[in-house]
Amino acid sequence: MENKKQYLIDETKKQIEEATKETKKSDIEIEVLEAKLKVENKMSGMEDIPEELKEDVRYSIQALENMLAMEKNRNEGLKKELKMLQYRKQVINKFEEEDF
Repeated sequence: MENKKQYLIDETKKQIEEATKETKKSDIEIEVLEAKLKVENKMSGMEDIPEELKEDVRYSIQALENMLAMEKNRNEGLKKELKMLQYRKQVINKFEEEDF
């Protein structure tokens, strides 16, 4: 294979772009889940909430909290992966083609 260095650079660039997109999607998902959780928490504190909805709202809050925790963990992993890919690109750039 000719020009291995450029191949690795291009491949890593694509991976960085994909990881960046996923991280941005995850950031947005976290914001949405946090907003939904605020609404549900507000609903649970309302005095005029119908009795038959109280339990549903409580379960909804629990589900949203779990989803938020999972997404935050995923987001942390994505950011770590992105950082690693960026570092990998820097290391690849330090190599000369003959080193491969």
